[in-house]
Amino acid sequence: MGDSDDTCSDSDSDTGGGAGAESESGAGDAGADGRASGQEIQLEPLDLVWAKCRGYPWYPALIINPKMPRTGYFHNHVPIPVPPQEVLDLAHSCPLTHQYLVLFFDSKRTWQWLPRSKLEPLGERPELDKAKLVESRKPTDRKAVKRAYEQAILHRCRVTGDQDTLTGESEEELPAAST
Repeated sequence: MGDSDDTCSDSDSDTGGGAGAESESGAGDAGADGRASGQEIQLEPLDLVWAKCRGYPWYPALIINPKMPRTGYFHNHVPIPVPPQEVLDLAHSCPLTHQYLVLFFDSKRTWQWLPRSKLEPLGERPELDKAKLVESRKPTDRKAVKRAYEQAILHRCRVTGDQDTLTGESEEELPAAST
């Protein structure tokens, strides 16, 4: 992912159907999660999402509560990074639309403020995840997205204590999270 200086600039591009668009959800009956088609899934802090910034493919990220304690926070014993003050200050320069603060699972740990239209739940619909993993035309981007997706799933497994669905390892067998 790139620098976060283009924060809030995504609202004028890629204004397609968004979450729950009928073209992706199928027949219109309730899905496996019990929601009717076309109904947007609520997003909350600490949810894993696919996030879209202009010029980059959809990329795995974690929604962060900007009001979290400045001393840090643990989610089921997993440390959650604290956003830098300059990132928090950018919230005031965003449009009036509600923006979510996300932390990308990239090597730079990039922060971004994005509207709901640029976010899709990660790990809720396998067909969506598979499509996002191969969406980019550039092999280097596909590889980076796959690596970030694996990090997102690993994060979820550490938080829930579930087995890593990618490798079959349990939480106890995984290396400690780096801080």
